[in-house]
Amino acid sequence: MKLKRTISSMAFALVMVLSVTAQTQSGIVKSRGRMINGQHVHGQGLAGATVQIKGRASVLVKDKSGAFSFPINSKQFVILSVKKNGYQLVDVDAAPKTYNYSTAPIYLIMETPAQQMEDKLASERKLRRTLTAQLQKREDEIEALKEQNRITQEQYHNALQQLYDQQESNEKLVSEMAEYYSRIDYDQMDEFNRQVSELILAGELTRADSLLRSKGNIDERIRKLNRHHDANVEMRQMLEKSELAEQLTREDVARDCFNMYRRFVLGNEPDSALCYIDKRAGLDTTNLQWQADAVSYLIKRGLPQLVAPYSGRVMNAARTLAGDADAEQRSLLAKTLNNMALSYSDSPTYSREATALFEEALTLFRGLARDDASAFAPHVASTLNNLAVHYSRISNDYNKIETLLREALQTYDTLLAEDSMTYLPITASIWNNMALLLDETGRDGECEQAYSRSLDLYSQVKKETDAYDADYAAALNNLSAYYFNKGKNLYDSRNLLNEAIEIYRRLSELDAPKFAPMLAVALNNLSVQDFAFNKTVEGENAFNESLNIYRNLVGNTSSYYLAKLAGGLYEQAIRYYQHDDLEKSEALFAESLEAYRKLAAGNNTLFAPQEAKLLRNLANVYDKRQRWQEAGELYQEELAINTELARENPDEYTSHLARTYGNLSNHAILKRDFARAVDYARSGLELDDTRLFIQANLAAALLFMGETDQAQAIYTKYRNELRDTFLDDFTQFEALGIIPAGVMDAVNQIKKLLTNNK
Repeated sequence: MKLKRTISSMAFALVMVLSVTAQTQSGIVKSRGRMINGQHVHGQGLAGATVQIKGRASVLVKDKSGAFSFPINSKQFVILSVKKNGYQLVDVDAAPKTYNYSTAPIYLIMETPAQQMEDKLASERKLRRTLTAQLQKREDEIEALKEQNRITQEQYHNALQQLYDQQESNEKLVSEMAEYYSRIDYDQMDEFNRQVSELILAGELTRADSLLRSKGNIDERIRKLNRHHDANVEMRQMLEKSELAEQLTREDVARDCFNMYRRFVLGNEPDSALCYIDKRAGLDTTNLQWQADAVSYLIKRGLPQLVAPYSGRVMNAARTLAGDADAEQRSLLAKTLNNMALSYSDSPTYSREATALFEEALTLFRGLARDDASAFAPHVASTLNNLAVHYSRISNDYNKIETLLREALQTYDTLLAEDSMTYLPITASIWNNMALLLDETGRDGECEQAYSRSLDLYSQVKKETDAYDADYAAALNNLSAYYFNKGKNLYDSRNLLNEAIEIYRRLSELDAPKFAPMLAVALNNLSVQDFAFNKTVEGENAFNESLNIYRNLVGNTSSYYLAKLAGGLYEQAIRYYQHDDLEKSEALFAESLEAYRKLAAGNNTLFAPQEAKLLRNLANVYDKRQRWQEAGELYQEELAINTELARENPDEYTSHLARTYGNLSNHAILKRDFARAVDYARSGLELDDTRLFIQANLAAALLFMGETDQAQAIYTKYRNELRDTFLDDFTQFEALGIIPAGVMDAVNQIKKLLTNNK
């Protein structure tokens, strides 16, 4: 069961305390400023929005510019909510929130959910193109170093594997960065930062480098900042203005550190990216966002052992804030706990910590929702779903998971009545999670209803936007798989799957690296259904299209898709083998083997087991086609691989090695080399005597050698467990003319022994 989770976003701003008297605070409610084709396009004011301020009547924004104002009598005020029909806050932490008075207006940025999603998808496409290009560039550089003999074969393999290992973590980082870019209001950025952000987003990393470095060396700027800070410590009373300058500089340096971090992520230079995210975190150890970003990056990099300094700072700062009874501070802590839990949940090492953090965050959000349901009920529901997803990964406590999902759904059903477009997609997603859970627990009727509910909600979303079409297609695919696996509504099953395929086709034309693999999976599912109902031509067409997608992707990226291609070839080869189409099975096994050979050359530890599996299967096909020489060569190659694997990891691979000896024993019988068949069988049984098929090979080889007593002892001992295997073997061996004429009487006696004991 694989559920989807939702994230309660976290964005914290450092608050500066300024001395003010009773003043009028101004603000602007507007849409997001964007960069379009390299040009800055200003956002539009949103008249008709309602801003609710604590202790005051709500302010209706009437001006077309989105401007509003209200009087305040203290240094601080609380904006409880900002609402406009069909819109949502881009920064979900903008309300409820405590603000300090400022002579500058407060900007409250809102967008339609559809536009927000479209902005994110557009950013993802640009970022993924850049990352793909950088990965290919790094592969080319590594290949060049190898061709110039500037690195050893081991260094070459390690470098390629490191690129492959980074592929999945980079995908998460691309999504995270796309979220960041989709929330930027370019109207509030100066021209320098607009240019830097646009260059990074467009993949012009060298130009972004140059522009960032035009301000000078960041290390030198940090040293200068620290010197500035030291001076301020000694002259605090005299340098209030300088402290403000320090903070502005700190934020400016931090932004550039973050820009450098993102630049190196896209440049596929993880060590440099870590360096700059660490520099940023060190600029202010009390800034929760900067520490949490470092934690998130380390978890995605697979380095959870390095998170302790940053996570410690987060928790210390958050718990200090929690001592304040103010709702904003408690909200800040709850969001911190939730997002720390999300980071920890990605690492099995920290599953217990993630559970505790999710539950603590949920308790805080529940308390906040009792006082202000409209502001915090969505956070309660989101955290409930996150906790359910987390439990689905670490336990089989289906009752607990279901309880969490149902409470989340109850909350979202209430929210739908208030703002359907904002909450329709996430509610549809959780209904899909519920369907997966109900399917896992065998509750067919409820499962089908949950899938139908999910699809109904996604259909409502489609009427307004196509931003969630990929999720809709996934739900179609899931329901199709449910129908097929249960053997019901098979006509509907195929129609649902075809609808999902058409959606993935359209999306693949827009963003092939992201959606083409999804299309390939759906096509493979279609081929499975077609083959199951003997629609061989349709099944082959769907399967071949799926494979061609992976072949095209292999040419444009690293080994990631080559592994997908190899796996797909193997699955289809098995399918043909099961239908006794040995010619097609052989061709696909051979192509899959060639792919795994390439993969194993780059990472033997990871892919050698799959290579051995393909050697065994292809050798078996050769045996069936009586190509003994080719089969024997492949079995020997498999033996060499499994011998090495068993030496390095005996607990996992000794049994595999035993099976290899068993296969060699059977192969030797087919070649009428009975003495060697006995040797191979005994070697296999020494390693693993639970592999009973080897006993069948040993018995047959001994019998055909004339060692009747030894053979009969085995046939007698295993006549119950292996009766059908023994008899099937005799049938096969007789058909191939393998049984020596001199032992036919003994064979007939053994058959009689076996059949009389039925």
